[in-house]
Amino acid sequence: MTPSPASFRRLRPNLLALACCIASAAAPVAFAQNATDLDAVQVNAYRAANSTSGATKTTTSIAETPQSVAVIERAELDARGVQSLNDAMRYVAGVSLESSGIDNRVDDFRIRGFDAGSWANNVTLDGMRAPQGSQWNRSMFDSWNLERVEVLKGPSAVMYGQVAPGGMVNQVSKTPTPDAQQLLRLGVDANGQYSAAFDVGTGSGDNTHLARLVGLYRDGDTQIKHSAQEHWFLAPSYTWQIAERTRLTLLGMYQKDDGGSTYQFLPMSGTLNATPHGHMKNSTFIGQPDWNTFDRTLWTAGWMFEHQFNDHLTLTQNARRTHVDSLYRGVVTFGALNADGRTQNRRGVQGTGDSDGDTFDTRLQARFSTGAVDHTVLLGWDWQRADWEGVRSAMTNPRAIDIFDPVYYPYQPTVTTETPTAGINRQSGVYLQDQLAAGHWRLTLGGRYDWTKDDTLSATRNIATGISQPGAHNVIKNEAFTGRAGVLYVFDSGLTPYVSYAESFQPSSKSPLDSFTQTAFDPVTGSQWEAGLKYQPASVDGLVTLAVYDLRQQDMIVDDPVASHRNCGATGTAVCSIQGDEGRVRGIELEGRITPIEGLSLIGAASRMDSEMLTSAAYKGKQLAMVPDYSASFWADYTFQAGALRGVSLAAGARYNGVSYGDSANLYRIPSYTLFDAALRYDLGQHGNTHVQLALNASNLADKRYVSTCTGVSSCYYGSGRSVMATATFGW
Repeated sequence: MTPSPASFRRLRPNLLALACCIASAAAPVAFAQNATDLDAVQVNAYRAANSTSGATKTTTSIAETPQSVAVIERAELDARGVQSLNDAMRYVAGVSLESSGIDNRVDDFRIRGFDAGSWANNVTLDGMRAPQGSQWNRSMFDSWNLERVEVLKGPSAVMYGQVAPGGMVNQVSKTPTPDAQQLLRLGVDANGQYSAAFDVGTGSGDNTHLARLVGLYRDGDTQIKHSAQEHWFLAPSYTWQIAERTRLTLLGMYQKDDGGSTYQFLPMSGTLNATPHGHMKNSTFIGQPDWNTFDRTLWTAGWMFEHQFNDHLTLTQNARRTHVDSLYRGVVTFGALNADGRTQNRRGVQGTGDSDGDTFDTRLQARFSTGAVDHTVLLGWDWQRADWEGVRSAMTNPRAIDIFDPVYYPYQPTVTTETPTAGINRQSGVYLQDQLAAGHWRLTLGGRYDWTKDDTLSATRNIATGISQPGAHNVIKNEAFTGRAGVLYVFDSGLTPYVSYAESFQPSSKSPLDSFTQTAFDPVTGSQWEAGLKYQPASVDGLVTLAVYDLRQQDMIVDDPVASHRNCGATGTAVCSIQGDEGRVRGIELEGRITPIEGLSLIGAASRMDSEMLTSAAYKGKQLAMVPDYSASFWADYTFQAGALRGVSLAAGARYNGVSYGDSANLYRIPSYTLFDAALRYDLGQHGNTHVQLALNASNLADKRYVSTCTGVSSCYYGSGRSVMATATFGW
């Protein structure tokens, strides 16, 4: 039985209280601890571990980083049954998920109110961004190959260049290790989707040569009917310890997706608002089974090189080539639900994309002292180029469909026009950072200068006549300086107060075609002040962070308020956009991961965000789109340590997402929702010599139907329904 909305409201403060318990559980502990000891504390595998990724690109503990950072390690990913990056982010403060609904094409989420997912190109792999391009060229890396996920809150432009102000995510790949366990995992979920995954490694006796191979195959139905998909993934890696101070790691990856897309526009009536016939099911497919395709091929190849000249000077270089090509076919909504309250007009869509991107990041790190001050100086240069093309096709439309009782008729559309687009994106940046340590004080200073160039062109081709008309050719160049500074004090008790300031820079993701006047949009800038308190107890593994922030974004792009400006975009039917507004998000976050006793892991998060548009007359005083007022989550995982239940693990979690608006004008109010998760595991190795673990993971236990967001009368999105997956993992 699904809990009532009233019970959800009663639950919200309880969830907030549960999250706060993490801090209160750790607070009484206060043991003497110097700064060196603090850096050596193990935090239950929940912190960054190397210099190739993270907030500073150096070996810096989260406790000594003047920024709110959340790290989800492999052990947590496995315990929660994570299948995607969206799944990994469910228990992170300040993160809103599924802003494009149930979508197996991309990782789509927002951090501190701003788009930080695949559409914003704000997700990196090993510190390197995937290539930009058209909407058909977005990447999504398989989470089975991730060693950990790093969520960096607030602007990180000094280290990573053009990023959104709310935050970014860095995914860290699995690489060879001398003591890697060999794993085989078999799984099946409640939709009838089967999977097989492996993770194996080997090496020479002296560990000079290490190799690892990670792979996965998945095939079967999805939550959305008529949207089965087959997925292949293979990631080899090799590490060569060339000399005592020189190491080279080669990484590759091949990923193939074939089948259908779960993404669909849904009408506001029947989802956000009930019709006389109620609400449509969250598993209903209102497209066409014979025109539902999402095929994508993605591969990467690169290296990570490190050479220590001596104990003080280190050269590091990461490089990667990424290729993405995709085909998308779908039938989506066209306009509002019809007056009968049942039928929905639809339109056909087809898009193809192809992109190749090269990324280099070269860094020189120096450690030295000036008197009583220790310095870790990082000088870096990164460069990225992406060549891409995409084609959007316009076609004859299918029949209307009954959203409550869909009947599918054969549909083979006639393509009328094609809109090819192509472009070259270039970005380069030089950055300098100095981390200073004097006694208990830590000071971080950094600055960066970026150069970007976007060269795009488009055309329109009439299929019947074969005549092509050239479209706009835009060359947009941008330059920007971004900086950051942070200071903190490490108390012997494990308390670390900090304050920081950071800036961001983003070339506009909107095409000139999205403007009524078809003029290019200016870069979008941002800034944030943040103050916080981190606590790392001495007696237990754990880290708790309390942060308050004032985050602003200038030159924001919002919907054009002029009612007649509805002829924009590649198809000439989209709502136009304007630029010039300023958005502000003021928030407070509490987040923690602790293991208070052996076998018990607690994860808690709570967030309050107050957003407001500040400038334009049309939107001044309105809330930013897709920013929930409150959110909270709590996860508890206990493994029995003795007795007949030894090796049995029980886990349960709850997630609350508060009220938000789906659009800039605040016309579409999105209700709050609460979801419940659970997990059951049994480690057979606790009662014998076998290395077998059985697991059952479930999310959204009540199969609650909820709207994740709604941006218009024909563009609403359901969030994920109930998911249940059983796995058996074999190790040797």
